Amino acid sequence: MAASTRNSTTARCAVALLLLLSESFANAAAPDPREQPFDLVADVQNSDFRTDVHELSGNVRLTQGAMSIESEQATAKALQTDHSQWTFERSVHIRTADADLKSNSASAAFVKGQIAEARATGSPAYFEQRGGPPDKQVKGRAGVIEYDFGKGIVTLSQDVWFSYGGNEFRASKVIYNLRDERVVANPDGQDAGRVNITVRPKTGEMKVNPASPVQDPAKNPAPDPSRDPSRDKGPASGGNGAGE
Repeated sequence: MAASTRNSTTARCAVALLLLLSESFANAAAPDPREQPFDLVADVQNSDFRTDVHELSGNVRLTQGAMSIESEQATAKALQTDHSQWTFERSVHIRTADADLKSNSASAAFVKGQIAEARATGSPAYFEQRGGPPDKQVKGRAGVIEYDFGKGIVTLSQDVWFSYGGNEFRASKVIYNLRDERVVANPDGQDAGRVNITVRPKTGEMKVNPASPVQDPAKNPAPDPSRDPSRDKGPASGGNGAGE
């Protein structure tokens, strides 16, 4: 009975928060036609509507179109405004149509109902681009990863390892543009340390058809084009030979 009451209370709280979110986003001026419905689920939700602070815990999942954020805990502030702030803790996974980020904790800003930017921190945090060809896989890890959703720019800082198509970059800071595939390491040369780059040349492999093995020239010399092939033929078989 207690579990049923608790589930019912949690469901009512979730509905109230969703109504608040929907009202906040509906009041945004000139909504973009590309906006998608905003959904939020969690095991437990606690809202203070007077201070506009909302806490969620247990299998937290926030989704909007192709974007999703998962964590064990989350706190949202200023949901009743056009600029809300979120923090996520423990097993954070941010996923968009273009990229995957995983970290210990993260913060995100929503502007007029849409996610604008996120900052992930970890030991380390991980980034991977989605949808690219296998020979151009892009991924990296760093202490801090910042993602500007509007510009499509990912900034990695603090002990950065970054890989593009097998080529590796190690630097204090790396900025990657997902849209034009441009990489800048230690911009302006003001970051500590130097940039280390490992380039892996693409080498082709010779493929041999099993039905046509490679011949050894020493055992199978090429025919002499100046030699008359008729001289290599022996006596014609049949007919009246000298031995008959």
